[in-house]
Formats: sequence, structure tokens, C-alpha cells
Amino acid sequence: MTPSKEELEARARHFANTVFVIGAGVIMLAASLLQSFAVSRFGANGGDYVFIAATLCIFVLAANRSRFALFAIERQCAKYGHVPREGSSVCSRCFQAIADKSRLD
Repeated sequence: MTPSKEELEARARHFANTVFVIGAGVIMLAASLLQSFAVSRFGANGGDYVFIAATLCIFVLAANRSRFALFAIERQCAKYGHVPREGSSVCSRCFQAIADKSRLD
């Protein structure tokens, strides 16, 4: 059974939020591991540089959350076999652009 449009959107939001939370955690973990190296390399402010760079990376990740959601919707449409509208690459069920099958495999 194919989920409703609302369920597909909820799954896409969940995927985007999960990617953001896990990505932000990994970025902050990497920053904390690199902090001692940066302090030895750049002096007392080196740790600050690492966390400033990590914060900027998290902002970039947050700005791309919509792309993650669209990616999840495209995958779900391909999984459930949604077909594009006639003469279009837009899914007739959820009205999102469907990715190439070759890109998804």
C-alpha cells in the first residue's frame, strides 16, 4: 500500500531532521577532537577557530535541509513507483520532480 502524501512528507521531514542532527553531532565531535591539535598549531585561539568553522558548517547543513527532504521524496516516489505526469518529470501523486532511476541506484 502506498502511503498518503502527508505520510510521505512526514517521512521526508524526519529524514531531513535526522540528517541535520546526526551531521551536526558529527561536526561538533570532529571539532572537539581537532581542538587540541588546533591549539598546538595556532596558539590559544586555535580552539576557537575550530569551533567557528564547525558552527559555519552547521549553518550550511541547516541551509540544505530542504534539499535532504526533496531527496527523500524523490527516493520514496521511485520506491513506490509513482509515475510522472504526462510530458513532465513531476510525480502525479506528490507533485515533486522525480529523479532519474540511474541516479538512485
